[in-house]
Amino acid sequence: MTVPRVSSALKAVDLKQVPPPLIIGERINTQGSRKAKKLVLDDDYDGLVDLGRMQVEDGAHCLDVCVATTERADEREFMLNLVKRLSLEIDAPLVIDSTDPEVIEAAVTQIPGRPIINSINLEGDGSRFEKLAPIMAKYGLPAIALCIGPDGMAKTPQQKIDTAELLYETGKKYGLKIEQFIFDVLTFTLATGEDEFIDAGKNTLEGIRLVKEKFPNAFTTLGLSNISFGLAPYARKILNSVFLYHAVKTGLDTAIVNAKEIIPYGEIDEKEKKLAEDLIFNTHPNALADLITYFENAGPQSGTASKKVDVDPSWPAGKRANFRIVNRLKDGIQNDVVSAIAEKLGQNEIIKDTAGTLSLDASKDVTHDGAIKTLNEDLLPAMKEVGDKFGAGELILPFVLKSAECMKAAVGELEKYLVKEEGTSKGVLVLGTVYGDVHDIGKNLVKTIFQNNGYTVHDLGKQVPLQKFLEKIDETNPDAIGLSALLVSTSKQMKFFVEHARKNNMTIPILCGGAAINSNYINRIAKEDGIYESGVFYCNTMFEGLKTMDILISDDKPKLLAEWKEKLENWKEKSTATVDPDTLPKSKITPVTIPTPKIIGEPIRLKLDQINMGEVWALIDKKSLFKLSWGLRGKAGSESEDEHEQLLTEWKMRILRDKLFEPEVVYGYFKCHNKNRKLLVENPHGDDVELEFPRSTKPDHLCLTDYFGDDDVVAFQSVTVGNKVAEIIEQWNKEDKYTDAYYLHGLAVEVAEALAEWVNRRIKSELNLEKGGLRYSWGFPSCPDVTQHHLVWKLLQPEKSGMTLTESGQIIPEQSTAAIVVHHPDAKYFVL
Repeated sequence: MTVPRVSSALKAVDLKQVPPPLIIGERINTQGSRKAKKLVLDDDYDGLVDLGRMQVEDGAHCLDVCVATTERADEREFMLNLVKRLSLEIDAPLVIDSTDPEVIEAAVTQIPGRPIINSINLEGDGSRFEKLAPIMAKYGLPAIALCIGPDGMAKTPQQKIDTAELLYETGKKYGLKIEQFIFDVLTFTLATGEDEFIDAGKNTLEGIRLVKEKFPNAFTTLGLSNISFGLAPYARKILNSVFLYHAVKTGLDTAIVNAKEIIPYGEIDEKEKKLAEDLIFNTHPNALADLITYFENAGPQSGTASKKVDVDPSWPAGKRANFRIVNRLKDGIQNDVVSAIAEKLGQNEIIKDTAGTLSLDASKDVTHDGAIKTLNEDLLPAMKEVGDKFGAGELILPFVLKSAECMKAAVGELEKYLVKEEGTSKGVLVLGTVYGDVHDIGKNLVKTIFQNNGYTVHDLGKQVPLQKFLEKIDETNPDAIGLSALLVSTSKQMKFFVEHARKNNMTIPILCGGAAINSNYINRIAKEDGIYESGVFYCNTMFEGLKTMDILISDDKPKLLAEWKEKLENWKEKSTATVDPDTLPKSKITPVTIPTPKIIGEPIRLKLDQINMGEVWALIDKKSLFKLSWGLRGKAGSESEDEHEQLLTEWKMRILRDKLFEPEVVYGYFKCHNKNRKLLVENPHGDDVELEFPRSTKPDHLCLTDYFGDDDVVAFQSVTVGNKVAEIIEQWNKEDKYTDAYYLHGLAVEVAEALAEWVNRRIKSELNLEKGGLRYSWGFPSCPDVTQHHLVWKLLQPEKSGMTLTESGQIIPEQSTAAIVVHHPDAKYFVL
């Protein structure tokens, strides 16, 4: 089913957001906002437009607009003027909110898009429904359907579902479809303590569940802030945030709310969270009294949830700095570092400026000793503890990066008091991603961890040729070199470096890491043609690399090299017989009818406005995103899954708001001919291309070409999330925003994969395939040769959509993919 959408003149938005909810900004409403009412009474259209713009910047997908006041009689005229201004200046779709059906009809015909009507109901004689239903039917508009029937507002779960059914049955008489209904099952304030509403929270959640169960293709919404009406501002913020979390889990699709006032569930203090949940679920008679008492005693809040942990000001400054790094509390760490240096020296001569920032008299050389002690006794042990917790599964990687940001701030302050010429670095590492490889997320993590553990790192970036590594080694005389590779094809560059180092009697230890390699590969390149005596070490994680580096600069280096050499001498690789693929029998694949695409031999290009990003977001593999791309693992990972769901919601809003992704798609269909293990593809706009694929040694002896006939059709696809995201990641890393860069990188990778799946489904649909249509990406066993991207580029010309290739066939930007699509219904993935 196609996901229903609403739109403005500039932008379409899916009603079903993935992840939910769709946020409807509530502030341009004279019935609920004193500011909005004043702006309307003052004829301040600019102020109202600014109010709308701020809500969109804070994450609202749509804007509720209500301008009715008792002081003015020109609601219709004012509404028309305002929606015209909003439509011209803001790209968010509008929700037209009025008690007057004539105002609603005038507004929806004025808007160059597809708005939402707020609202319909069956109160009294049902005349409001009778007037608005034809407008919904005529223009195909969705409407918020309040669960209000002839007998009044629905309060119990059964009343809510019964009223929703009545609304739908009545709507069918006008030709309305179920997807045009956005049911508001209503919620009532929990602040009165009245018996009638004591279970209002539970009843609303159960009502949402029943409606979604009965009408899975309908939508649900809530005027969220109703639940907390009458409570103190900060208590309202907590209660609203907790209630929204549970409502979304129950099936809520949209919420009318001020997005800025919502706190991520994972960031809410556990005590405050429990107080809110006790009230929502009515777990005990004193739930309301306890919540009110707590927030009265807590006093005014700054607008964010209180920290779960905090620094004890009575601790020594060094302990405070250590605690901040371990617990990711960046604010205040610079002052703690200054105080720690003074404490180490027994000095009290701390200077404090008008902003409360502390400093020392850096002209005194003695401060250098205090700085070194603070680094070695307080800061480095903190990062070691972080690394140990990560290794034990108690911390997920983003938390490690948060600690690294704290450490960076601490070291930045500490460096002011170091005597540079004496040299304070623990050691020196030359680091880079090998030639032909454009992936650098792992390398960046190594750099961050090493720098924040006292090392000087010379980062040469990605696609680093061997000569550039050698020049930097000559220039800096490092203690080790770090080589990173993500792909099997580029990991060969590590072998080339080891061979060069061996032939030229180099004495530099080599640290190797990356997804493409393993200990067997590193042992092989370290041992063949004679053991490289200075050591080639496989480092599975950045902390393994750090541990190895720590030993290499210590007195234990000879012992480490001796033990490594002994293990390598005793290591033997399992022998594998090589088979000539041309001697293997061809697999038996039954020929099938060749599909007939409408366009053949021409690349088909899609830009953002032609890509249904709502469908793309829905295709994100959350398991892959959370566990692989975002490092959600171990005990810490299992405890933070809900936080990652919320984090995904926040990042999606941020990406859409700041337009961080610029997705583009290219795909096409081409005539092809099976030539045993080669596939000859006709290219109407240039030389034909010939792709060669390996044959499996497994019993089926499969080869990708086996799925094609002598005269057939093949599809190719390539997708990217755009060049902007890579630039932003690089910028954030330079600004020490390690965590944001890490999250954005991981999400960009997964969105690229989801985009690839989306266009693959489009190809299947265009070819009318019920089965088959599998896509095979280069670099995997069935088509391992990434350099064949160059041949695909001759056909699709993806460079016109911003996708270029390195000499070795890697796609730039990194968050891009390409694939061959096999239409045969029996196609399957296989290994060699």
